[in-house]
Amino acid sequence: MTATTLFVVRHGRTALNAEGRLRGHLDVPLDAVGQQEAARLGELFAAVPLAIVVTSPLVRAKSTGETIAAAAQTCCAVDDRLIDRDYGTFRGETRESIEARFGSVDAAPGVEPIAALQARAVAAVEEVVDASAGRPCLLVAHDALNRVLVSALVPEVGNPDHLAQPTGCWNELRRDRSWSAVVIGASAGDGHLPTR
Repeated sequence: MTATTLFVVRHGRTALNAEGRLRGHLDVPLDAVGQQEAARLGELFAAVPLAIVVTSPLVRAKSTGETIAAAAQTCCAVDDRLIDRDYGTFRGETRESIEARFGSVDAAPGVEPIAALQARAVAAVEEVVDASAGRPCLLVAHDALNRVLVSALVPEVGNPDHLAQPTGCWNELRRDRSWSAVVIGASAGDGHLPTR
């Protein structure tokens, strides 16, 4: 089996991120900080020979992915399976307010189950990686999805709830016989560089 590199990126910041509110399927744009984070990610990945950039359909992820794809001179595609976790009627609320009422976000009625989120994320990755013919590929998605995806592919990283995924961060995973983590939760400018 040919070794494959997968970069899992979180979109840049939005106003709702800055306010600590759950975004879910709310389609909010990047704020000024998020645009700067996307630009720095573009600079970081410009020299990586990416086969493709695949993003969530939400504008915050698409804008981030399009910036990276333009810098890397590769194509950018959308995969609906990479959309953020569905928080139902609780989107736009704070995690703390939901936890105060229900004990956890997972227990709130109408919130997408973690198992369903994980299944669609892993299915999307398998399809993208299989189509990449061994070349590096990059996904741009969301906090909840990225944490669940990375921990599903590389169980050694531990509980997804403890996996830091700040806006504008990136993870590098490598698959030989199985997936391993090369970089987790790095940010542009922190000294970490993606494998070229």
